[in-house]
Amino acid sequence: MTNIIPSLRHYWHLLLPSCCLWCSLPVQHAQQQLCTCCQQALPSLPYPLCHYNLLWLPVVSKSIKKPLFQQLLALSYYHHPYQHWIQQWKFFANHAAGELLQQQFISLLSRYAKHTIALPQAILYVPMHPSRQRKRGFNQAEILAKAAAKQLKLPLLNVLQRQHKNPAQVGLNRKQRQRNLKQAFSLQTTAALPSHVALIDDVITTGATANELCRLLKRNGVSHISLWTLAVTVLD
Repeated sequence: MTNIIPSLRHYWHLLLPSCCLWCSLPVQHAQQQLCTCCQQALPSLPYPLCHYNLLWLPVVSKSIKKPLFQQLLALSYYHHPYQHWIQQWKFFANHAAGELLQQQFISLLSRYAKHTIALPQAILYVPMHPSRQRKRGFNQAEILAKAAAKQLKLPLLNVLQRQHKNPAQVGLNRKQRQRNLKQAFSLQTTAALPSHVALIDDVITTGATANELCRLLKRNGVSHISLWTLAVTVLD
């Protein structure tokens, strides 16, 4: 049955091709969410110049103060069209937008894997409080982490937990975000953690959430943390 599904998708695409999520014209390939022209027109970040670490870019280092992670990867700055697709997936459960973002994210990680000397030893993700995840129906960071772990053939560690249902971070400034996250997370394992891990979130705004998790991980033996995300907010 599994072998039949790609053929069915192909024939369905020939009869009724999907619309590109950017220009709304038909896409050329059944499993893609963008047409070829829009794919080529997507904004990109200068990874060859920063050696696949956005922390080397002045616009990023100016926006994220005192990061406790050593590396940062993102698809884009938090601008359109990625901003629109992220909001559609996160707040409106638009699964086509989610599929598009996963495809782009995996493509970035595949390019990164070809240029790095050593991949992280495991992947973790920013957890949601169980009640908030039940309300939304999914944790977008967890979905991205599962896709990344499968693509890179790395273990996915489900060891981070959100202890308190803190107010949402949206609209808070840096200091408010830091206060909001005090003792928000815990580690649900007694096993030793790898020395180098990747932490996945959907959007990095001030880096407060990532830094709080980095403190927790470093107290438990992690020495190098790579932060992978869909988008990073930078100061105008």
